[in-house]
Amino acid sequence: MSLDTCSPGLSRSGFDQPGFDQPGQAGLGQPGLTQLAARPGLPVKSVKCCADATLMRGEPIAASALHCRRFLLLEVPGPWGRSALDESHMEAGVARGLAAAADANDVRVVLIRRPGRHPGAGDQPRNLAWAIADTSPGTEGVWWGAWQRPADLLGLDLAAALPASARGTGPQRVALVCTNGKRDRCCAVRGRPVAAAIADATGWDAWESSHLGGHRFAATALLLPSGDMFGQLDPDSAVEVLRQFDAGRIVPAHYRGQCAQPVAAQAALHTTAVRLGDFRRGAIEVASLRPGPAGAGTGWPQTAAAGWPATALPAAALPTTALSTTGRAAADLWEVEVVHRADEGETAAYRVAMAGTRLAPALLSCGDTEPKAEVRYEAIGFTRIR
Repeated sequence: MSLDTCSPGLSRSGFDQPGFDQPGQAGLGQPGLTQLAARPGLPVKSVKCCADATLMRGEPIAASALHCRRFLLLEVPGPWGRSALDESHMEAGVARGLAAAADANDVRVVLIRRPGRHPGAGDQPRNLAWAIADTSPGTEGVWWGAWQRPADLLGLDLAAALPASARGTGPQRVALVCTNGKRDRCCAVRGRPVAAAIADATGWDAWESSHLGGHRFAATALLLPSGDMFGQLDPDSAVEVLRQFDAGRIVPAHYRGQCAQPVAAQAALHTTAVRLGDFRRGAIEVASLRPGPAGAGTGWPQTAAAGWPATALPAAALPTTALSTTGRAAADLWEVEVVHRADEGETAAYRVAMAGTRLAPALLSCGDTEPKAEVRYEAIGFTRIR
C-alpha cells in the first residue's frame, strides 16, 4: 500500500447529541477552497488553510479515518520529508527495502518523535524505538524494539503475527499526533500543541508523527493499538477526548472512525451509534460487509461490478471503494451487518445499507494545486434483523 494514503471518504450523517458541537452539514455540491475564497465579501486571505476551509464547508468528520490495520512506527527525531521515508536521514537502500516490505504486507510506515524540540541528524540518541502495531479486532497490540543503525530495520518481519509477549515489550496506550509540516502546515501548527498537551496531561505514551491522512481535520490523532482516530482537536479537547476514551466513551464531535474498518463500515458504525444514541467503546461492532444489491428506484445496475464478491465476507476482506469518475457506481452500494450490545446485556443485529457518492472536487490540503473528489457514505436503509 502507499506510504501516504489520501484521506478517505466521509459519512453524511451528522450529530444531534447534547454537548457535542458539529459544523453544519453541507450539500453534495460543496465548493472548493478557491470557490469559497472567490465568494463576494469573502477575500482570499480569509481562508487561511485547509482545516479552516473544511470547517467553512461544514464537512462532517465521521468515517474519515484511514483504512489500515498494521503500522510500522520508526523513531526518527530529526526533520522529516513529505512522506515517511523521504528526507528522513534513512539510507536510501534501507528506505527502499522498508518501503517494499511495507507495501508487500499492507503495512503503513509512520515516523515518530517525542513532542518538543527536535535534534538534528547528528544529535540523535544512540538507541531509537521501533514498533509494529496491529489494530485488527481481537489481536490488537504494539510490539516494541530498538534500533541503532538503519540496516537493523531490515531484519523486521512485517508479515509475522505479533508474538504473545508483545504487550510486555512497551507501552500499549500510544497516542500519535500528526505534526508533519512538510506534508501540510495545518498539521504542524495545530498538531504540535496537541501532542505536547497529551504528553503533559494524560497517561498516554505521546508521540508526534508523520502523515496520518486527513490533514484538513487537523489536529489529528491515532490511538494504538485500538486504531481509533480523532480530529479537529486543540489541546483542551484532546485531553478531554482521551479522558472520555479511558472512561469507555467516544466523543463523536471529534471521532473520525476506527482504522481497521473499511470506510463504508466506519460510516455504518457511525450511523448505528447515532440511531441508537450509544457512543460507548465496543458497544457496536461490524459482523460482515458485502456489496449490496441494486434496489428499486436507486438507479443502479442490477448486477454487481466485475470482480466483486456476491456473498457476505468479513469486513477486512473487502476493498474500500470501486467508483466511477463521478457519482455512484454499482459496487459502491454496501450492506453492513452490525451487532449492538446494550448496557443491560441485550444483543441486537442491524443491517445498514450504505451508498457512496463522490463529492464535488475541493482543495483538501494546504499544498494542493488541483481539487480532489472525496467519497461520502450515507445510510439509505437501517433494519433490525434479530
